[in-house]
Amino acid sequence: MNQEVVSAAPTLKKKENLKQRAYLNSLTNIIDYVVTQFTGFLVSPFIVSGLGNSMYGVWQMLSQMSGYAKVADTRATQVLKWTIAKKKDIVDEEELRSDVTSALAITGLIVPLVLIAGSVVSWYAPIITKVEQEYYTLVRITCSLMILSLVVSKLFDLYESVLRGMNLAFKRMGLRAAIVAFGGGLKVLVLTQGYGLIALAIVQLVITLIIGITYYIVVKKTVSWFGFGRTNFAKIKIFSKVSGWYLADTGASLLLGNSDKILLGFIAGPIAVTYYTLTLFLPTAFQGIINRIVMGVLPGIGKLLGLQEYDKLKNVLENINSITFLLITASAVTITIINSSFLNAWVGGELYAGNIANTLIMVMVIQDTFIRNDAYILSATLDLKDKVLLTLAAGVLFILIGFFLVGKLQITGLCISLLAGKLILFIGQRHLIHSKIQYTSASSILARIRPLLVSLAMLAGAGYITTTMKPLSILEMAGLTPLIFLVAFLVYYFLGLNKNNRSELIRIVSSIKLFKYD
Repeated sequence: MNQEVVSAAPTLKKKENLKQRAYLNSLTNIIDYVVTQFTGFLVSPFIVSGLGNSMYGVWQMLSQMSGYAKVADTRATQVLKWTIAKKKDIVDEEELRSDVTSALAITGLIVPLVLIAGSVVSWYAPIITKVEQEYYTLVRITCSLMILSLVVSKLFDLYESVLRGMNLAFKRMGLRAAIVAFGGGLKVLVLTQGYGLIALAIVQLVITLIIGITYYIVVKKTVSWFGFGRTNFAKIKIFSKVSGWYLADTGASLLLGNSDKILLGFIAGPIAVTYYTLTLFLPTAFQGIINRIVMGVLPGIGKLLGLQEYDKLKNVLENINSITFLLITASAVTITIINSSFLNAWVGGELYAGNIANTLIMVMVIQDTFIRNDAYILSATLDLKDKVLLTLAAGVLFILIGFFLVGKLQITGLCISLLAGKLILFIGQRHLIHSKIQYTSASSILARIRPLLVSLAMLAGAGYITTTMKPLSILEMAGLTPLIFLVAFLVYYFLGLNKNNRSELIRIVSSIKLFKYD
């Protein structure tokens, strides 16, 4: 009897260093993202020249359209990630294994629905992309392969979710980056050999499969309790209810965040998508790095939510906002000034969307960065009803305004439509987060909007500078880009942040041990 009691008792665990693991997870995410973007930077000119301006736009539209198969995806693995993050220190290992099995069961049930949704998307893909009838079969096969890649990714997401939920994403540091770089080389190879869309989609499928297998190996080696435990219909039902809201969230998010290229291409044509995508490359590359810094911290946020340590959580969220504003503003100012020159050197200045569209894209990226941060936090609460309704309302507003403005203003109209739709989501999500953690601010309204005012003023100044500039050479960009970023960083640091914000950021940075693994 005593032996049973001892075996059932939770094992004494080493205290988790949330700050250090947040740093390591962020570093892992940043390495992955930087390599992915650098690979895209090297490969994209080959894709543009290999496919042509119009077919490159079709490839971008298909990338978004294949994501619409996720409308049948309950995202049970996302529920698993946040469930493990919240429960890993307060339940026994058998319950965690039971949660893994429940997520696997729901994923297995949903795969056929994803395939059915993907079949519908693939069939109508040629009509939406407005290709000539001779390319119908080509586009349908390409879209089908991309959806198959999505299904493979969903099946292996289970292992990534366990790693992230355990706050151990850093254990696979560099693996995804190496595989993505290898995939980029394969894409260049098939393009230089004269192959096109279908070959690119096959390469994408192969890379997804390799990444999934590596996640499985890492989880088996690093998570001692990992396995599949007993579950039952009641538990799967509870899991599916939460997953059901993730399904609704996926659908609403697709409408708002995965429709811009489709809407632009459907109304203005695939070539407009090419201009938009290439002008968006550098802004989204920098945005992704900032998002990944935040993503590395969020499993720690899941733990604070689970323990209901709201005072600590409020401090973490304020720091995230300060870091995000500082980094995204400095990046936005820099990119606004150099983006035209960058595109001119990269793929040709004729593919630049224009100064007004460029500046609006940067405002859009700033707004979207905060929306994503807030969305991650709300996802960690596993209470998605209000978030889903807000996202759906924002998506509908975007589509309605977009149909009117894109036809008149093309890329500029698309940006205005996105800004208008997402404003509802930004305000609503902030209200939800503050309600859930009982957040109140003693600061004045002016103090609260000070970061935004400084950021927008700096961006407006950068937009004006672009109208007076001639394209920079590669050497000039290499010398000026770090200087512009440093100046923008320091200006915002002293004007956008108050004294307490600056002191807190210095404390956080000084507490991180850069070369300590865990």
